[in-house]
Amino acid sequence: MNDERVEQAKNKIWSELAIIIFCGVALSFLVKTLVFNMNLTECITEYLILIFSPLYQFIRMHMMKISIYSTHVNRQSLKNLIIAIVIVLVASAVSIFKKMKESAVYDWQRPAVFLFIFLVSFISLSFITNKYNRNRGHEYEKEFDDDI
Repeated sequence: MNDERVEQAKNKIWSELAIIIFCGVALSFLVKTLVFNMNLTECITEYLILIFSPLYQFIRMHMMKISIYSTHVNRQSLKNLIIAIVIVLVASAVSIFKKMKESAVYDWQRPAVFLFIFLVSFISLSFITNKYNRNRGHEYEKEFDDDI
């Protein structure tokens, strides 16, 4: 028989595993695009996982009427997002400059455009879901407060 503590521990383990897998997929995506110079068709699996995992989480939370929005601004999440973007941009710039030094005919525009499209879609999806989640959080509070 499982009590609540065991269920919470299992959920925490699964959550940590999902974060590790997500970070591994992100690292795989960066290595494939920046080091091995692969295009989107060669790393579509990682691309789809990186884009649609947060979207699935958002949809699932909406289905369960859960909002992770809090009344205070979550500065740590914003800080983590900015750090991740800076790391990706610096790694990309270093890789592109290294490739340009190795070959005078290196097509730097393709990986740069590809990375730009990914960053724009990831950041816009993040901001849209956060804004929607904030609005839904207020609606859920009103709905559940009215039930009491």
